[in-house]
Amino acid sequence: MVFVGFGFLMTFLRRYSYSAVGLNFYLSCMCMLEFIFFGGAAQQGLFAGKISRIVLDLPLMIDSAFCAAAAMISFGAVIGKVAPAQILWLLAIEVPIYVFNVWLAVDVLGCLDMGGSVTIHAFGAFYGLGAALVLSRPGAGSSHPKNGASYISDVTAMIGTVFLWIFWPSFNGAMASSAGPGLEDQQFYCVVNTVVSLTGACLMAFTVSSFVENKLNMVHIQNATLAGGVAIGSSANFAMVPGVSLLIGLCAGALSTLGYCFIMPSLENAIKLQDTCGVHNLHGMPGLFGGLVAALVSIFGAGANTALLPLGGATWWHQIIAVITTFVISLCAGALAGWIVGKVQIPSTKQKLAVEDLYDDSLFWSEVEAEEESSHVL
Repeated sequence: MVFVGFGFLMTFLRRYSYSAVGLNFYLSCMCMLEFIFFGGAAQQGLFAGKISRIVLDLPLMIDSAFCAAAAMISFGAVIGKVAPAQILWLLAIEVPIYVFNVWLAVDVLGCLDMGGSVTIHAFGAFYGLGAALVLSRPGAGSSHPKNGASYISDVTAMIGTVFLWIFWPSFNGAMASSAGPGLEDQQFYCVVNTVVSLTGACLMAFTVSSFVENKLNMVHIQNATLAGGVAIGSSANFAMVPGVSLLIGLCAGALSTLGYCFIMPSLENAIKLQDTCGVHNLHGMPGLFGGLVAALVSIFGAGANTALLPLGGATWWHQIIAVITTFVISLCAGALAGWIVGKVQIPSTKQKLAVEDLYDDSLFWSEVEAEEESSHVL
């Protein structure tokens, strides 16, 4: 999902497909290795002196992939607008902050987040959006002539969409354990709830897109069809009737599509937020929505999920606090990191990009020719 799904989903940019796939590949590997150190040290007690070395095990490796997923979501907010060296440092700074936020939200506050609606999707989205607010420049938004797709690039992006859609149940259920009373069916619920929620999001994305614009919009189909997987993440392992998971998917699909239609343009006009991939619509809002849904499920579904609620009746307000703190930490940390990488000059990295060089591979990749002004008709 990280290497193929996110990588190809970002190839919709017709002049930036090499960087979308290539940088996604490189930066994901970097973030996974960095997490193994910071995350492994935090999880296993290296910083507290409990162990003298980090032991590689399957949960740590899965968590490192989750961290890479959060980083690639952040990458999607700034892709094409900043130099690769700046993106590298932006995501390198993100990893230890991600580790801290997971510890605070899950270990301290007891956040319900099996599939990462809050700690992966919302965190990654708002970290990237915070950086985008600081790093974006006039002329780099949706009006830029190269910030767009072609017929072919939209098709390659759909490869990422379908790949993510198919494998999302495994993402949400990767860490579901069957050890312990009441936990035997966790992974089963993760798969079933995620599939049902994804189907609901897919149906609603097509419906809302065609209703609002009178035709189907490929941007909506590439992204909003996945919003059900994001929103169900926090409560994916809960025992619930299929109608509930379907409703979550329907709401997430509608929310994401309407975000692309109305909220994203409004934010760009109001606060100059330039969100290249629309991570606010696919990961940010559905991630927060999923975290709040888990708070409701912990109240109304408590009887069937007692083993998943160690905090009992206090779970719902702990969940809300975790959602709020994740939003604040990610947005502020992203803005600070964006300010740092924007101010620090890195020698020999082509850090200063002219507006006309944005969203263009030719500056960083061989065998990619610069586009003639008249070579592409918009």
